[in-house]
Amino acid sequence: MGYIHIVGGEVKGRKIVAPSEKGVRPAQGFLRKAIFDIIRSDIQGKVVVDLFAGSGSLGLEALSRGAEKAYFLEKESRVCRIIKSNIDRCGFSNRAEVIKIDFLRTKNLPQFADKIDFLFCDPPFAQEPGKVLAKIYNFKVVFDQSLIIIRFLEGRDLADCRSFFRFEDIRQYGKSVIAFGFLV
Repeated sequence: MGYIHIVGGEVKGRKIVAPSEKGVRPAQGFLRKAIFDIIRSDIQGKVVVDLFAGSGSLGLEALSRGAEKAYFLEKESRVCRIIKSNIDRCGFSNRAEVIKIDFLRTKNLPQFADKIDFLFCDPPFAQEPGKVLAKIYNFKVVFDQSLIIIRFLEGRDLADCRSFFRFEDIRQYGKSVIAFGFLV
């Protein structure tokens, strides 16, 4: 286990645990800063989902910067406990909910009490982003008006998802690509 820090907002500098499980690779501070520099104050009072949550760093960063509520979706029980601990460490337990779910295998999402404004999606690099976006599209009724922010490894082919995902912006940071867009 290692540690990372929240890079902005109310709990800037707060140390959180980064799980050591295989496939968990939290977004580095400079990537989180870049994402939130792009969406800026649009996060204020909004509801977010941190999909493939890992350490929960993206959802926690959103809460630190003024999001009203964050849902953290993660498939591993041990990692869910770490996320809950990180939420408590930041003092956000009244604005956060951790949901244990294997998103790529589920047929049903839990009922969210709120309209989802932002979906942060940071799947394992082994996953094809097109496959992940197609699965998100299966839940279009939930994420229809959400700004989707997905991170993936450079060199991935996204041609297949252009029929159901409208890319608004794509940025590259080293080998990581961050795409912003909406379901169509």
